[in-house]
Amino acid sequence: MNKLSRLVLLASILSVAGLPGCAISHISHSDVVTKTQPSKSAIEKWQAMRFGLFIHFGAYADLAGVWQGKEIEKLGEQIQRHADISQEDYQQVVKKFNPSNFDADAVVKLAKQAGMRYIVLTTKHHDGFSLFDSQHTDFDIVDYTPYKKDLLQQLSQATKRHGLKLGIYYSTPDWHFNAPHPERDPADGKISVFGKVSKANEDFQVAQLEELMTNYGEIVEVFFDMGEPTLAQSKRFREVVKKHQPNALINGRIMNDQGDFLTMPDNHVPDSPITSYPWETPGTFYHTWGYKSWVKGLPLAQQIGVQVRKLSDIASMGGNFLLNIGPKGDGSILAYEKEVLQGVGRWVDTNQEAIFNTGLNPFLKLDWGQVSTKGNNLYLHIHQWPKDNQLVVPGLVNAVVSAATLAASAPQLTLSQINGDTVIDLSNVAKDPYLTIIKLNYGGNLAIIPEHATANSQGQITLAGSRATKHGKYGKQSYRSMLKDFYRSWYLDVPTPGTYQVTISYQMKYAEKDFILAAGDNELIFSLNGKGKKVETAGAFDGNETITGKEKLAGNFRTTVVGELTFSAAGIQKLLLKQGQPFELMASTKDFKAQDQRYRTLNLEIADIKLIRSP
Repeated sequence: MNKLSRLVLLASILSVAGLPGCAISHISHSDVVTKTQPSKSAIEKWQAMRFGLFIHFGAYADLAGVWQGKEIEKLGEQIQRHADISQEDYQQVVKKFNPSNFDADAVVKLAKQAGMRYIVLTTKHHDGFSLFDSQHTDFDIVDYTPYKKDLLQQLSQATKRHGLKLGIYYSTPDWHFNAPHPERDPADGKISVFGKVSKANEDFQVAQLEELMTNYGEIVEVFFDMGEPTLAQSKRFREVVKKHQPNALINGRIMNDQGDFLTMPDNHVPDSPITSYPWETPGTFYHTWGYKSWVKGLPLAQQIGVQVRKLSDIASMGGNFLLNIGPKGDGSILAYEKEVLQGVGRWVDTNQEAIFNTGLNPFLKLDWGQVSTKGNNLYLHIHQWPKDNQLVVPGLVNAVVSAATLAASAPQLTLSQINGDTVIDLSNVAKDPYLTIIKLNYGGNLAIIPEHATANSQGQITLAGSRATKHGKYGKQSYRSMLKDFYRSWYLDVPTPGTYQVTISYQMKYAEKDFILAAGDNELIFSLNGKGKKVETAGAFDGNETITGKEKLAGNFRTTVVGELTFSAAGIQKLLLKQGQPFELMASTKDFKAQDQRYRTLNLEIADIKLIRSP
């Protein structure tokens, strides 16, 4: 079979692969099957919202990230933990909490202006203080503070008035309930965010969930967080939600595989679409979620661009984006955060066609950005403007009918289709300051040839490490069920069947680690040796603060022959680099940490993998 015939055959296979709005069937990203699923309608309505506002608010905002004159690092909403504030002292803080400038209508209008469809409020955070009127404790905003009003009720009524949906965040850890001696994390000695839930605390939480599910109208999402409930407790929490709000989707942080959707690690965007579960990424502007007076954000235009691109990434990968604000202690919204949301909203207003009710990115690695789909349209999200103004869409088999920006009355763009690439001339396009989107209309059923490596004149195939697609292992057993780089994949065009010698150039900090290369039914098992300086341990989990930098390996790459792979047929095929030993998603912290932590993630830097036909 010649190359053209192989490509046509592959295009035919991809065109019926079964993903909504695209032609490539992506690998499942989880080995776990949820025992009970919400209705398809409820999931689709939740996914259709796409963009929401997260609000982290509580008495901790009054402290503004400062305790006894000292700026406290890490998460502002966890200042009681990080400054080790006693219960007695923290209760005095709560008693003075008076968010008299909180304006529910203004908050909802701002969210709507930003293009958001729902709002999730922290009704009770780890400190145990409730922003609603609870009959089961006086440690709430009505009974314990001079404010004396139910803040959640105000938000509930405002969302109804302005046509947005309401969700609630509810913390499983409760430092107030477990006072005066809350459980401490042995890893750092601080108050634990993964404490066990006592029977008394379980009953209290169920009672509060009953209130939240019955007193505030329709709830679209319940966002549990942290803690380590038992399977029976997670089931009980789920039951009380579903009893009163059967259409509310519950996030995976209810633990023990009882959630309806995945909550990604904070600010995380997967490298490829996730199709095994609905999912949501919570995001924020800084390293904190609750208000801290001394934290500075990026310059305004830069911050708007960051959040627009994040929305683009998440929408193209099939997720929901829950973007956070942290009001000041008096309830007012920071001017900076308001201006960021307004800037994002102006962009969404122009480009919403490419964000809402769209299908997944059908391409693999694109140097310039993302793609979303709808009907016979591809929406090209240009994150990186091509230097020569020529935007290359690789592997598109379909004939292109037209291409234009989403701006009003945009002229048609000049394009050409040569050697399997569609090239669009952007020379006369007015560049959006945050992100330009091109709407490309095509004919027929979508068919795409995936990006792939080919053999050179000596018969050698080189797979660049930078061109790998990273795949996570995701689940809902625990907060830690989010392994972001569990295996990687490439496509390659095998010119002739036979046996190929495999060489890898890499860097690794471990002394030794096992890996598997797999293509079809063929597997190559091997070990690599590294610098031997890294000992992988499972440390304290704080809440996934944003990591601003990543340590780079110094020195040269090592190159070694790892064995041979045999291909029984020619043509474009997928190659996987996998972990050489299993790593399971455990509900228990103890069981999770008992595993070999080297295999939580690939933790391997690859320059390239080379395959050459053996004589």
